Amino acid sequence: MSKACRVRLAIAACLVAAFAAHAGAEETLVWTEKASDGFVSLQYGSLDPAKAPPFLLSCFEAMGVAVLDVRQEIEGVTKGEPLTIVLSTGNAKAEIKGEAASDDASGKIFAEASDIAVKPVLEVLRQAGPLTITTGKSSASLTDQGRSDAVERFAKDCTLE
Repeated sequence: MSKACRVRLAIAACLVAAFAAHAGAEETLVWTEKASDGFVSLQYGSLDPAKAPPFLLSCFEAMGVAVLDVRQEIEGVTKGEPLTIVLSTGNAKAEIKGEAASDDASGKIFAEASDIAVKPVLEVLRQAGPLTITTGKSSASLTDQGRSDAVERFAKDCTLE
């Protein structure tokens, strides 16, 4: 094998290794729905259960309560401070009253809303297009890829209004 051929093979091997390392470093976030024993959840996040999802809508049917957690860090607020979580897709919009919560492990502040109405949230999530979440001065956009199916399963399993 010629020296030029060996160099090309070495470069190709390095590129493949670099691409594999980069691809492994990126985490895929997906929309999923889970249901068991009176608890239903709709989340956008990692499939790794050890990682808190950026978006989690929980339905506790036995207690008649729904909870929304938005785990994007919010600057300039303190734990317990009231805030509004705004969900929007296209022309659909829902404003949910919540409060700033704290992640005990990291100390980061995020948004949490308890005892919320599920129907307005689902109306926004059923629309096509990215979901924009705004809390305070923080904003994030979540893809709609796979959201429709997960939302419909959630709506079927969670009968709360």
